Parts: sequence; structure tokens; C-alpha cells
Amino acid sequence: MSAAGSGRASGGDSTAEVVLGLDAGTTSAKALAVHRTGRILATARSDPIATRSTPEGGSEQDPGEIWRALAAASRSAAGALDPGVGVAALAVAAQSGSVIPVPSGGRPERAITWMDTRSRAVVESWPSDAAERIRAVSGWAPAPGAGLPTIAWLQAAGSDPSAEGSPGPVDRWASVDDYLMSCLTGQWATNPSNASGMQLMDVATRSWSPELCRVAGIEQSALSSIRESGTVAGALTGEAAAALGLEAGTPVVVGGHDQACAALGLGVADPGDLFLSAGTSWVLTLVTGHADVAALPAGLNLSPHVVPGRWTASRNLGGLGAMLADTSLAGMATAFKTCALNVRRALDGAGEVAGGGELVMVGGGTRFDELVEVIAATIDRPVVSRSDASLAAVGAARLAGAALGWAPLGGAA
Repeated sequence: MSAAGSGRASGGDSTAEVVLGLDAGTTSAKALAVHRTGRILATARSDPIATRSTPEGGSEQDPGEIWRALAAASRSAAGALDPGVGVAALAVAAQSGSVIPVPSGGRPERAITWMDTRSRAVVESWPSDAAERIRAVSGWAPAPGAGLPTIAWLQAAGSDPSAEGSPGPVDRWASVDDYLMSCLTGQWATNPSNASGMQLMDVATRSWSPELCRVAGIEQSALSSIRESGTVAGALTGEAAAALGLEAGTPVVVGGHDQACAALGLGVADPGDLFLSAGTSWVLTLVTGHADVAALPAGLNLSPHVVPGRWTASRNLGGLGAMLADTSLAGMATAFKTCALNVRRALDGAGEVAGGGELVMVGGGTRFDELVEVIAATIDRPVVSRSDASLAAVGAARLAGAALGWAPLGGAA
């Protein structure tokens, strides 16, 4: 696969080392080469990653295609650097919740994405007290698309090899981030912010929960080790280096969930900070310094941040971006008010966790200046719109730089 687009900034020191931030998103992969001062020297994006959908709610991707997309973006960004510039380290931000069954003695062929809804019947079969316990431990209310329901559904299908979704014998249950880490270093390792999307981790201890693994019907040994974001996981293998256009032995730093990395890229890292991702779906994310699920309103899901000692509480506001795309020009004023009211209700429901500061807004919704103004007036706090181009890759680059001692995490980018 060739990179669909790349760019290059000029005027840098040709001998300076940079870090590479990679973003393995659902639709494509992106790469940023970032100077230690924070200046972006090169950017690239892969061709789109195909998603196979079925009428039954299936949504799957080819793990090999995800890897090739990441490699193509890296090669393009690395190739745009001036001669003599070396990549000192790299880190990956990745989508979360998708499940990759790794078969015994074979290579993974399926990534059941976070958009897959075939586990709905499994979720609906859990009694309310079981669902409450799952949220209390994992931080997330059970819903189709999270790892726990998907694995439970696949396990049930596995008892009948002819059933839809049957994975056959499975040695490991991975997600996109630890699959890519294995491609990069030969080691299977995930991180707390991505492990949270598997809904098998105790959000307070940041370790796999034996209780939740029993609900899924798997052993803890079938999961990758959890390593903290910003630590060095290993070195780039020769095969991976050739694919990425880098030097073998380049340090690979543990990355994080793309939303958490985007928050870091925005400088949303301290308790009370919050940002609104206003794409096709809108997600409100708040930063807290406590892993106390019981203290959160029911509508918020809790995950570890990529910043030490921080967690993110998030709420999905639904497909407001899709609604805007389908709205006529005459109806835009009403649509803007609807969006703003949804944001205000989410902030009101978050209570003290939301703090009282500004709201950082990214995504397609920022194209409408009037929408930003209406939201600011409705929530009675400043709204700052930022370009969201490759923010997750910026956050991944910051993790790689911090591992080298270039700059501490936390605070503004």
C-alpha cells in the first residue's frame, strides 16, 4: 500500500534527530516526524483501510492491512525527511475496543472492530447487577463493540464451528495496539488506555481482572502484558524496520488509545481539562485525577490517560456530526442549538468532574464558526477550536519524546 498523502516542512537542522508518532486509526494510518522542539518536519497518511460490514451488524478489518497501512505512512514520512535525519524513537496511538483472535499456530486474519454489534444479544443477556459489576471494575458500561462482549460472543460461537463468528482455537486475544506492537518488536504488549477498551482490565489497578476474564470465558494468560504508556517496550526488528523505512533497533515506546493520545496532543492532561471531539460522532472527554468509578455519573466511562496519575472520563453524545451533514442550510441554526444543548446536558451530568475551564473542540464541527459560538453561549464557558489533523500522532510523538527525556508529559503541547 502506498501513502495517500505526505508533506514536508523545510528549514530544519539536517542532523537533528526526530521522533515518529504513528496513528493506527479505524479508517487510515497517519505518521508525523516531530523535532525535539515540537516542530513537525514531515507528515503522511495511508490509503483507506477497508472495513467489511454485514447485515447482521458485523464490522471486520484485515489485521495485515492495518499493519501495511501503518508501514506505508511511516515510510512516506521517513522518506520526506532531509538526508541524515535520524528517527530516535517511535510510538503508536491506536483505536481501542477492536478484538483480534490470534489462532493457534497461525497468523491473525480478523479484527472485529469496535463498530461490530453482533454481541448485542450477549450484552442484553447479562442481568443488571452483572452489568453494574462490569462497569464498577472496568470503568465501562457493557455495550456491543467493547472487547468483553465481543470475546464472550466469539467464545459462544466457538463452541459451534459452523456458527457465524466462530474463531476456532485461539491462543491469544489481542487488540490493534498489541498486534502492532508484536509486528514492530516481536513482543506482545498493550497499555492501560488501550486495555481499557478490552473491558477486561481493573481500571483502578491497571491490571487484568480475573473476575472479568471469567465473564469472558478466557484465561489471563491469553492476554498481552500491560506496560505503561511512555516506557520503552523493545526495539524495532529488522523486518519491521525495512517495512517502516527506519533503522533496525530503533526504540519502540509504548503508546496509547488514540483518544487519550489526542488529548495529550492537545495538552488536555490535568484534572478539569476537557475536550470535545466533534466528528461524525461526538465524544466529550474529561480529565480526572481519580480512578473512582462510583463517583462518576452513570453516563461516563472511565479509562486511564496516557499521562501518569490521570484518567479520562468520556461520554458519547451520538451521531451529531452525521445529523449536521444531513441538515439543510435553512435548518442549520436549529441543528446548532441541538448540538449545543447536548453538550450542555453532558457537562451538567458530569458535575464537578467537568471543572470550570475552557472546552477544547476538535473535528469537523469546528468548520462552523457559528456552531462554536452557539456552544460557548449555551455552556457559558470559552470554547477553543483546534485543528484535529493527526492529533493522536502528535500525542504518540510526545510519548516517544518523553521516553527519551526530551520533555515531560502533562500541560500544554
